[in-house]
Amino acid sequence: MADAPTDTRARAQTACPTCAAPADRGQLVCLECGSRVALTYRRPPSWKIPVAISAVLLLLAGAGAVLAYQAISGEAEREVAATPAKVSDQPPNDETGAGDSEEKSLIPERPGEEDRPETSATGEAEEPEPTTPKPDPGAKRDGLVKDGPLYTWPRDLEGFTVVLLSNEDRPSTVAFAESAAETRSERIGVIRSNDFETLPTDFFVVFAGTYPDRAEADAAATRLGRSFPGAFPQIVRR
Repeated sequence: MADAPTDTRARAQTACPTCAAPADRGQLVCLECGSRVALTYRRPPSWKIPVAISAVLLLLAGAGAVLAYQAISGEAEREVAATPAKVSDQPPNDETGAGDSEEKSLIPERPGEEDRPETSATGEAEEPEPTTPKPDPGAKRDGLVKDGPLYTWPRDLEGFTVVLLSNEDRPSTVAFAESAAETRSERIGVIRSNDFETLPTDFFVVFAGTYPDRAEADAAATRLGRSFPGAFPQIVRR
C-alpha cells in the first residue's frame, strides 16, 4: 500500500513579539507564552472630516457675527434719526453779558415826569410823536402761511413753537409732517433749520403751531408728547 503524500511546503514562519518563539503567520496566540502574535490592523481615522466640520462651523460663526453687527448698526442709526435734536433757547452770553434771557418784557414803561409832553406857548399840551412798539411774538401767532397740507414760517415771524421731529432727510421729514397733519388740529409745517439762528444747522424741523410764551409752549409740548414722544418747546427767530 502506497504511503499518503505529505505536504513538504514549509509554512511561513514568524516570531512572537514577547518571547521570540516561532509561530505560523496568521497565528493569533503564541503557544509558548500566550501573548498575541497577530493584531488586527485598524486604519487610522481620516483627519479631513474633522477639519472640514471645523471650517464649516467657523464660517457659520463668522456669518452670524456679521449679521448681528449689521442689525445693531441699523437699529442705532434709526434711533439717532428718530431722536429730535433738543436745543436750548438761551443764546451764549458774550463778554458784555448780553443775551442773558430770550424772553424780554415788551410792556412799555410808564412815562415819568421827564417824559410828560411839553406845553406850548398857548398852554396846550403838544402831541407826542408816535413810537413804533416792538413786535410781540404772541401777536404773530397766526402769521403762519399755509402751503398745501402744511404751513411755512414767515421771515418776520418770531415766537415759540413745539418741535415734533428733527431729521436730515427732507422727503422723510415732509412725509412725517403730512401724516401728523392728517390726525392733528394744530398747524403743522416743515422749516429748514439753517434759516433760523435759534435752531441747529443742517436739519429739517417739523413744528406744530405758534405760542405767545414759553408757558403755553410747554403745555402744548406736554399735550403733543402723548402722540409724539420727545416733543419739546422751542423759540424760532431768524
